Amino acid sequence: MFRVSIPSRFIVLLCLVLFLGAHNSGASLQATDSNPAAAAQFPAMLRIEPALSLVPIGGTACADVRVENIEGLFGFETVIQFDPSRVNVVDANPAAPGIQITIGPFLQPQNPSHWFVINSADNVKGTIRVAITRMSPEVGVSGSGVLATVCLLGVNRGHSSLAFSETATLMLDPQVASLSFEPKSGGALVGPVQRHRIPLISRGF
Repeated sequence: MFRVSIPSRFIVLLCLVLFLGAHNSGASLQATDSNPAAAAQFPAMLRIEPALSLVPIGGTACADVRVENIEGLFGFETVIQFDPSRVNVVDANPAAPGIQITIGPFLQPQNPSHWFVINSADNVKGTIRVAITRMSPEVGVSGSGVLATVCLLGVNRGHSSLAFSETATLMLDPQVASLSFEPKSGGALVGPVQRHRIPLISRGF
């Protein structure tokens, strides 16, 4: 289970934004697909869905970064590591510089100006860095939902992990306190497209 405080310049920046935006109360907004009873019974989880993506060579497949059973999430950061010799990240916004993934709806604020996002992928180093924080007067979000979506291009046959970095993954509440959660990394299996023939059944008359 992760409960971390990372002494890096980026985390300091994230915490600063959270601090400047967290002068409201620690109130929490229920997400649309939240289940308060489940959140009370099960620990918070950060996971890749599906756990294993099947990616054809030269084709694409997408996976969600999901949070489940979280209470009062205000800011989130992770680095996802992958094997760039097996898969590459498909740019979700070709019109913008660099390579981006798709930011999910879970932490999106009611006012589009009330959040701060860092979103970048590196197909040479094999890393995806994403950070999302709400800003005042927005409140923390509870429940389950999609934080981001990653689409992958199959490069070479084989397996690539989609692993959350233990030293760069955290979730924070409106008071900039670290939230506990269980990480579940995923993976991608790259291979040729399987074509299944449908047998032709002939009937004699």
